[in-house]
Amino acid sequence: LMEAGKANRLPHALLFTGPEGMGKSQFARQLSSYLLCNNPNDAGNPCGNCRGCQLLAAGTHSDLKHILPEEPGKAIKIDVIREFTEKESLTSMAGGYKINIIEPADALNTAAANSLLKTLEEPVDWTLMILISAKPNRLPATIRSRCQSYPFTPPPRDEAVAWLAPQSKGADPKLLLSLAMGAPIR
Repeated sequence: LMEAGKANRLPHALLFTGPEGMGKSQFARQLSSYLLCNNPNDAGNPCGNCRGCQLLAAGTHSDLKHILPEEPGKAIKIDVIREFTEKESLTSMAGGYKINIIEPADALNTAAANSLLKTLEEPVDWTLMILISAKPNRLPATIRSRCQSYPFTPPPRDEAVAWLAPQSKGADPKLLLSLAMGAPIR
């Protein structure tokens, strides 16, 4: 994705799938930070100093929109998607990418999904939609088919334990990973 971003060849819609706790949201935020930074390094890290990074840090970057349900566990309603597609500009204010993250995408109700589908069918240049879902089969096939899918799977157990160990604050990282069903972020 970094290479595609550098070459300005990103698809218009990405679908990050996989169990909860795999880092899909964190990856979407990191990718967004990379794409909205004016001077990212080759490792995919934003510089932290440019105007884009400052706006992201303040939570005020006009080219990043996060669409969530009004309340956790509730549906994303058509009004939210209509406002996004009609009132919200789908083009960048800063001249680069306009990024829209929908999480969890499987929370879209039927009317909202149909409204989003129209946007996915007629993509706008330099606009990236990132849909995040632990239950992608709940999304209409028409939406899934218009996104480039990236499945997030549990890492090898040894790698996950090694990553968790310094963060486990004295708890057994193997036990924590087992309790989280192999999902290290969980």
